[in-house]
Amino acid sequence: MKSKVLIAIIVGAMLICLASVPWISLRSLTKMTYSQFLEQVRAGNVASTTVISSNSGAAQATCRLKGGDTVRTVLPADYRDAMAAMQDKRVDVEIEDSSGPLRLVSNAAPFLVLLAVWIFLFVRKFPNGPRQGVPG
Repeated sequence: MKSKVLIAIIVGAMLICLASVPWISLRSLTKMTYSQFLEQVRAGNVASTTVISSNSGAAQATCRLKGGDTVRTVLPADYRDAMAAMQDKRVDVEIEDSSGPLRLVSNAAPFLVLLAVWIFLFVRKFPNGPRQGVPG
């Protein structure tokens, strides 16, 4: 009984930690508006940019400045002006697809946490198995 509860608690804690990794890593970066991003590009302060495309129209971008700082911004659906400015200033641009294993885990995390809680409560309700507590 206690080992099942302990396993359920450990699995639940691991799922919560795994689900929080993408949000923690993104929140630690400084935000920059699109206008500020274009100013930084035109001033030659951006060394590289990783654009993560999405189906919603807007695209997330993570930029490494020449000073060593890393910032994030959101590019509009049509970011031709930004691409032209980055090409003029020879910014290293990498474009990634938003679908991937990390995206899958972050989307599934709430359901996995709910499943872990359900298993934990189920083990507590029926410690000897599901048929032991049911009359009939």
